[in-house]
Amino acid sequence: MGSDAWLLLGSRALRMLGIGVMVVTLPLYLSRIGLSAIEVGSVLTCGMAGGAVATLGFGRAAEVFGRRTALKIAALAPAVGALLLLTQTAVGILAFAAFIGGVSASGQDVGPPQALEQAAIADLLGPGARRFAWYGLAGSLSLAFGSLLAGAVATASQGRASGPYPPLIALYAATSVAAFCLYAFLGPAVEAAADGAGRKRVRAPLGPSRRRVKELAALYSVDSMAGGVGAQSLVAYYFHLRFGLQLDVIGPLLFLANLAAAGSQLVAATLAERFGLLRTMVFTHLPSDILLALVPLMPWWPLAAAVLVGRQSISQMDVPTRQAYTMAMVTPAERTATASATGAARTVGAAIGPIIGGSLVTGVLPGLNLLAAGAVKAAYDLVLYRRFKSVPLLPPTSRPPAGLPEPGPERPGAGPRRVP
Repeated sequence: MGSDAWLLLGSRALRMLGIGVMVVTLPLYLSRIGLSAIEVGSVLTCGMAGGAVATLGFGRAAEVFGRRTALKIAALAPAVGALLLLTQTAVGILAFAAFIGGVSASGQDVGPPQALEQAAIADLLGPGARRFAWYGLAGSLSLAFGSLLAGAVATASQGRASGPYPPLIALYAATSVAAFCLYAFLGPAVEAAADGAGRKRVRAPLGPSRRRVKELAALYSVDSMAGGVGAQSLVAYYFHLRFGLQLDVIGPLLFLANLAAAGSQLVAATLAERFGLLRTMVFTHLPSDILLALVPLMPWWPLAAAVLVGRQSISQMDVPTRQAYTMAMVTPAERTATASATGAARTVGAAIGPIIGGSLVTGVLPGLNLLAAGAVKAAYDLVLYRRFKSVPLLPPTSRPPAGLPEPGPERPGAGPRRVP
């Protein structure tokens, strides 16, 4: 891979390290300073909503000012939000801080950098699932180690009046600044690919793929809304409320869960080459939905933890395939607009989820939010497959650099067939 691709992977890893820290830290921090479950969910919702608004705004800005400029500005927003979180305690200001910072409650990368990076990677390396699998692997590993780091800092901070929260929130800010520094070294290749005649491709708003992208965005939004109802922050909060676990235990638990998710993304790429992108997306996701719904039915936390880790071991296999599928469905000129539209739709859906999940997590059945999230996600998978199983994909036009293997062909009859 070229240097720009490595820089994008490095920035992804840094940002996800910060998200891994915050996904387990923020709900417990908000609870410690006196916020109720509904207020915690509201702050988390504002963070996800901020990511959605920023994704749309920066996607359009990238068309005018370029991806590099948009990425550098977007990278600094979490640092501003973190500073407000560290210095304020009023619910309204905390919600505003989460909005400005685009703080992710789901454990997913929901801000504008992800959408811009995906479009750049598709241009640099081609839209194959294996490229996005490595991109996802970098994020999942960092997410896992972020949660582990949060638990380690919590253990080291026992006995301190301020607890582990200030240094962890400051670390979140530092990772965004470090990502900004990597973006500063990106070259012009991330701005536009060349067509077969060597001419610079002009990016455009959605054109011939508009209808399909809108349908995909709507479905992705439903899936992400369900993901927000069962967001990792609320999973951490559930284990805290139901079983009395603290950050020093929850952090390592989420580390194991996210570590299990990391390697599965490479397996997903191999399955996609054999069975097709859409079938891999759907039929690896359905079992994870069922396992998520089983978590609140477990009577002891070790059992609940085992089911959660089992769920995570297959829950992310749809991520690289979904990203590759989305990029392969549209023309190269539409990739930035598509990534921004679908990314924003996912973040809008995810933004609605935490406030619903916050109201359900302490209901008649503790963890009812996880049961509801699993049911809605399963319905999404079935509808997605039925709607798109016969939709063809466009042939890839971006070629990977010399030395990087081509993605394997779609198996005939196993997924959407490419247009010749």
